Amino acid sequence: MRKPASQRMQKGCLASPALSIIASAVCLLMPLQSLAQQHHQTQQQGTDTPASLFGDTTEVVVGLGAAYIPRYLGAKDSRAIPVPTLSIYRGIFFADTVRAIGTEYLTQNGLYASMAISYDFGRTEKDSDWRPGSTRLQGMGEVKGATTANFLLAQELTSWLSVNGEADLRVAGHERGNRYRLGLESTILRTDNDVFTLGVNMHAGDGRYNRTYFGVNDAQAQASRFSHFNAESGVYAYSLSADWHHDFNRHWTMSLGVNVMEFSDKARNSPVVEEKTGVAGFAALHYSF
Repeated sequence: MRKPASQRMQKGCLASPALSIIASAVCLLMPLQSLAQQHHQTQQQGTDTPASLFGDTTEVVVGLGAAYIPRYLGAKDSRAIPVPTLSIYRGIFFADTVRAIGTEYLTQNGLYASMAISYDFGRTEKDSDWRPGSTRLQGMGEVKGATTANFLLAQELTSWLSVNGEADLRVAGHERGNRYRLGLESTILRTDNDVFTLGVNMHAGDGRYNRTYFGVNDAQAQASRFSHFNAESGVYAYSLSADWHHDFNRHWTMSLGVNVMEFSDKARNSPVVEEKTGVAGFAALHYSF
């Protein structure tokens, strides 16, 4: 059974703070398989895309996992959360609980592209079970949710190395700015049943994005325990990730992963960032119909 491309190509995830609770620190949490493996399977099929853009069959993947993540970008406290997932694929189109709805395309030359409309849940100033936030942020005000357009482009360079880039752009709702990511992913081990990958990513935000999540303006400084901080545009963090995926059979897949994010000077000097190095991990089991 062919596994959908998007099930294996959600890498930004692994350190991107922009797709709600599951994608803002838990884009670090969704199972990914390497672009190299995806390309290999596409070559075996001998075709780039389905005969029809809408495909011949509908594929459904359900999963249940657990994640351990910081409460928000730069938080010193972490939490464990359940991560249920549902993904539906038909031709080049998909709908899932991570990237919402979108379209994707993979060529035999190892070029992958996707576009999705999703939602960023922002950040609260209290502890939440489903949104980033913490009571330690009291006085900072709520970062309201925003609809975003997510663009992902990846290219296989060799059988074991790929480069990928992502742009997460605000299109409606809270004007929280835009986020960008550039990364490399290496397939260290690939067998019939196992894939082990390592990734390195650079994360950047425009001025509004970095001010939203790392800055402290005069009003916030008066209302909270934080001192004024002017966050400028640019690279705010670097991250390393490791992922292992094991296929038990044609239906069942297990995924394990860990992500380590180190904040750069653009963000680490912010009083909001109380932990300069953030660690997140996940474990998940998926069933493909």
